[in-house]
Amino acid sequence: MILDSLTPDSLTPDSLTTQNRKADHLRVCLEDDVQFHQTTTGLERYRFTHCCLPELDRREINLSTAFLGKPLGAPLLISSMTGGTELAKTINYRLAQAAQQYGLAMGVGSQRVAIENPQVTSTFAVRSVAPNILLFANLGAVQLNYRYGLDECLRVVEVLEADALILHLNPLQESVQTKGDTNFAGLLSKIAWLCEKLPVPVIAKEVGNGISAAMAQKLLEAGVRAIDVAGAGALRGQG
Repeated sequence: MILDSLTPDSLTPDSLTTQNRKADHLRVCLEDDVQFHQTTTGLERYRFTHCCLPELDRREINLSTAFLGKPLGAPLLISSMTGGTELAKTINYRLAQAAQQYGLAMGVGSQRVAIENPQVTSTFAVRSVAPNILLFANLGAVQLNYRYGLDECLRVVEVLEADALILHLNPLQESVQTKGDTNFAGLLSKIAWLCEKLPVPVIAKEVGNGISAAMAQKLLEAGVRAIDVAGAGALRGQG
């Protein structure tokens, strides 16, 4: 298990648990079978119609666009993955360099571990290698029920010089993992309050199980500016 070179005395039990979990996330993805076997997005049912005579010059194709008021080289997002360990730092910095080179957007993994242990903040702070990218900070929405508020949200945004804050929604993950935070009551109203108070846009992201159309509508009405629909089953009627 790879952790930052910190002395045990510098870590609280909660921060050590969170940091170990971050290392485990990477290990599991590298070593174990984590793929879905049955749940899909449904996109496998569709095929593009091939055009054998496109009547265009490929060199004139321009993929650039704008999102949240900032230009992108292509409509692509390197979605939130990791942070909090030395291996995670290497991954984040390499992804940020690629995003900078191609003008892509990027989100970092949950910064809860950096709130609990500020010494790992550098594992997320990629702005030094990616000064121009659209960059998203990240916290779990459920933490709003566990003593997190505007100050913590501002802190993770400011340390990254981020353009927006992702609030990830992970009730299933929290319910099955050891010592998960499982009080999800009243979160929608707190998200709406945060959208009103935070000086940057708020983005909602589900961690792998999708966001239903009904939930997406509620989040938009609460003030969320964008929704990451990368989870399996995203935006299906009962996703």
